[in-house]
Amino acid sequence: MKSPYFDLDIADLSSLAGDCAIVPFDADGRVAAWNAGARRLTGYEGETIVGSHYRTVFPPDDRDDGRPERLLERARADGTAETDGWRVRSDGSRFWAREVIAAVREGDEVGVPADRSDADLGGYVWFVHDRTEEHEQIRALREEKAFAEHVFEAQPDIVYAFDATGNHLEWNDQLPAVTGYTESELSEMAPLEFIAPDDRDRIAAAIQRVLEEDEYVTAEADLLTKDGRRIPYEFNSARITDDDGTVLGFTGTGRDSSERKARERALREEKAFTESILEAQPDVLYAYDSEGKLIQWNDQFERETGYDSDELSGMNPLQFIAPEDRAHIRDAVDRILEEGERVTAEGHVMTSDGRRIPYEFNSARITDDDGTVLGFTGVGRDIRERKARERELERLERLNAVIRTIDETMVAAETRDEIETAIVREFASADAYRFAVIGRVGTAVTTDGDAWEPVAWAGIDDQSAPVLSSFVDPPTDADGASVLETRTVQRYRSLSESPIETWRHHADEEEYGSVAVVPVVASDRSLGALVIAADEPSAFADQEREVLQEFGGTVGHAINAMMLRRLLYQDTVIELEFESTDRGDACIRLSDELGCTLSIDHVLPLTDGVFVYYTTVSDADPERVREVARDDDAFAELRLIDADDESYWECVVRGSTITDHLADYGARLQSQTIRDGVADMTVQVSPNADLRELVNRITSTYPDSRLRSKQTVERPVETRGDFRRTVESMLTDKQRTALEAAYHGGYFVWPTRNSDASEVADRLGIARQTFHQHLRVAQAKLLSAYFDATD
Repeated sequence: MKSPYFDLDIADLSSLAGDCAIVPFDADGRVAAWNAGARRLTGYEGETIVGSHYRTVFPPDDRDDGRPERLLERARADGTAETDGWRVRSDGSRFWAREVIAAVREGDEVGVPADRSDADLGGYVWFVHDRTEEHEQIRALREEKAFAEHVFEAQPDIVYAFDATGNHLEWNDQLPAVTGYTESELSEMAPLEFIAPDDRDRIAAAIQRVLEEDEYVTAEADLLTKDGRRIPYEFNSARITDDDGTVLGFTGTGRDSSERKARERALREEKAFTESILEAQPDVLYAYDSEGKLIQWNDQFERETGYDSDELSGMNPLQFIAPEDRAHIRDAVDRILEEGERVTAEGHVMTSDGRRIPYEFNSARITDDDGTVLGFTGVGRDIRERKARERELERLERLNAVIRTIDETMVAAETRDEIETAIVREFASADAYRFAVIGRVGTAVTTDGDAWEPVAWAGIDDQSAPVLSSFVDPPTDADGASVLETRTVQRYRSLSESPIETWRHHADEEEYGSVAVVPVVASDRSLGALVIAADEPSAFADQEREVLQEFGGTVGHAINAMMLRRLLYQDTVIELEFESTDRGDACIRLSDELGCTLSIDHVLPLTDGVFVYYTTVSDADPERVREVARDDDAFAELRLIDADDESYWECVVRGSTITDHLADYGARLQSQTIRDGVADMTVQVSPNADLRELVNRITSTYPDSRLRSKQTVERPVETRGDFRRTVESMLTDKQRTALEAAYHGGYFVWPTRNSDASEVADRLGIARQTFHQHLRVAQAKLLSAYFDATD
């Protein structure tokens, strides 16, 4: 074939160039003709490429840099131009080309430099070979060589290589440094010349094994230096073979082991420590190459995913990720490889058996010394516990929100029914909970203990009462105890897998996964229990249980306080009169020991089980009272307030009195007089209180006590005006004037008074001492009217 632009036979050139693609260019570097070889190599068809410039097959960066034009100019000037580089096919893919551009001048002069010919330039001929595979092989070999050289340079041990006949081929700088031989001496030495005489037979046998039997051999012997020193060494040798398997020799390393014996114990401890760290490592470790193939991983990776090492090799990272998470994990990998970011991302790992485990991945790019991206590595951490804690925190926040709403309701509630209804309604309406049922404690007829009787439901009907009662008082084969006895929150989780058949079926029918049973307690007295069901099988974690435990106490105290408040404001109350000689009561013991009369004027509760008694003692010497009380552990403190014919005392008493039990039932001590160890006690209690339980509580705790009478008492209703008239009838005009002037004049404003005593006294035209006297008496009368025990 002849080119129309210059007289050159392409077929003749093809016979000279072998299997390469040959393309003629005109003098401007444009394609003049196109052959099959060029089409196979580049993918361009002749009608598409003919007339296009040589730069068409160059990558954009080379075109912008003017490289095609420089190559054509060099071929014109020198006759030929040879180069290697990336070229672009018609589909955009690249291949590594080895090419020659020859200048063609008139008269068929090919490859003649411009300064040796007078002929005009007719065009060029382009010889191009695809050398992509060869280029990649060379690159891989270069990387392998670089790796080997780095290892060789960093090797602290001696490195050696001998041929099959024992000639010394290669060694590193460490060998002459350790042995003391020169380079020229080493080149002439055989392997056994480095070994102490008594070890040579064993080493000779090891060399024979590595050349004939075993590919790798480890042996220990004393290295013999030039000056005769013996150094214990460990030699690790491997066979050298060519591609056909022919044994060429052996190579290896020698490591000084002279310090090993002295360090054995330390090494064992260090090894044990390291192994314990690795065994305790909860994270998976991984490394991927730039093509996304798994190349390194730790044992934890296999344990977590369920794949064995053969399956893992070469797997793509997205194969381990749940489908819904793959898009953002793919974006994270791209950012690592392309932008060099250190990336933290979360996703669900898919195990070999289909389980999903939430993981947090922290990854970074791997590069070589030239900055070439080799892949990425990282650590994956199982975050199931963290996610569970986050869910627990969310549930805790929702629980606190429910409790705050209930607290507001309890403040405004007037009856126990209102409180109980509000509790179950709020829990059942919260997203975190399925239903709630609250019940009260009643004395069982057929058993010796207490029975739980549901009184309010929400989210479920009362047909489930028997099953819910079994949560409050669980069967013996259940992993739990009755909250009426333990006074602590009990939880039952993963009910769909419960060994209790009735629980399992009921949970499936009502679609709940877990239950918490909350005791409603006041002063260690069980008032009832709240049963709450949640959708999640793992609900009611430890913090949630603690909050519910405190909530149960809050509800119990609220109910108890309501009973006492109703007692204070009810027009009708029940009066119970008790008689007791039980010396379990501290005040009865004191009266009996002294043979005196003791009247309890007022009881002030401090904390659970600790009370302040204001007591009048008759017919007993104060010093004797102090002496007897000091010997009784129930009397923590004793203070004499006043002494005349009778003595008036302030006593701090811990627990062991009958009045200690009244607060649990909202009852109030109206009066108590003890004469020579015999107590007469009047107790007022609300008609709504459980009178039978209260009486049983007192008589069982103090057996030498009995109920003498029970009666309903109508209490007069005193209005605000009645109280004012009572106070005014008690005050003189001067006392009332002093009290009124002090109040309106700012005397009681604290911490900074608007008026002091002198200013108020001057305003009234009286002495300061007179004002103080009138004011103190007026205050005493006012407080007496408020705190009068007979009111």
